[in-house]
Amino acid sequence: MSLPVDPQVRDSAIDWLVKSQSGLMNAADCLALQQWRQANTEHEYAWQRVSSLPLSLQPGATLLADATTRRALEAAGNDPHQRRQVLKALLAVGLLGGLSWQGAQSTVVRSALATYSTSTGERRQWRLADGSSLWLNTASAVNLDFNAAQRSVQLVEGEMALDAPVESRALQLKTPDATLHSPGAHLLVRHDRQSTQVTVLRGLVQVHTRGHPLPLRLEAGWRTQVNSQGVAAPVPVDGFLAQAWLRGLLPAERMRLDALLAELSRYRPGILRCGETVAGLRVTGSFQLDDTDAALALLAQALPVRIERRTRYWVTVVPA
Repeated sequence: MSLPVDPQVRDSAIDWLVKSQSGLMNAADCLALQQWRQANTEHEYAWQRVSSLPLSLQPGATLLADATTRRALEAAGNDPHQRRQVLKALLAVGLLGGLSWQGAQSTVVRSALATYSTSTGERRQWRLADGSSLWLNTASAVNLDFNAAQRSVQLVEGEMALDAPVESRALQLKTPDATLHSPGAHLLVRHDRQSTQVTVLRGLVQVHTRGHPLPLRLEAGWRTQVNSQGVAAPVPVDGFLAQAWLRGLLPAERMRLDALLAELSRYRPGILRCGETVAGLRVTGSFQLDDTDAALALLAQALPVRIERRTRYWVTVVPA
């Protein structure tokens, strides 16, 4: 079974793959790749996964030897966004056609090629052509399709906030679990491996799911969860707290320690976990998402725990 890979690590692996197949690797680059692979077990796992793609057997693989393509890769330098654009161009001509990392519609590949994306720990905002404001939380990706006929947003992975003008045309927002329809609305959507969470802050959203002919009408101030079993009954939500991540904060009100660490782990590379004997400790407070080490230090001060660091990327919270 394929294990999930941190999006930032995944992007780095893809960048190394493109460069290694381009013929541009010199001795220093080869050493840098080796050091990157050895720096963390997840790096090596990501490299093994991506380098197993049989590029040489794919139509268009000879383009990597073409001088124009090589110059394009070289010009992209180390900028991940530019290198993904080059990778997208190669995909368009069939270099990786039919390939996948975890399936034909791999989240890994689709995230790498998304219209907008963020790396681990990054949050960004964009102003869209129709006047909407789009925010992406850590390790998130969306595809946009705005034209004269439709306004469509696809959440590939992660978490987003979308504030559309009240007078804007109807919007369709797709996730793996649901399709949302709304005119101008302000909503938050989060997708993980098990479900999609939808929170409406302004306006009205219709939530459509497979197997349910009638949509759920979700009004402002309410949240629902959608998974393979269906749509959960809406629950009221505090809009100010729901948007805390936009301000770089993680609020906790008697939250279990293991749940808090699971949230913090979304904002840092590597592994962050806790021992079973302290997992049920309750935490109340507000934690900075831009400095997860400071958040861990605060936990060590407030609870009978200590922070055990095997490496920078392998951290465990254990009894003091």
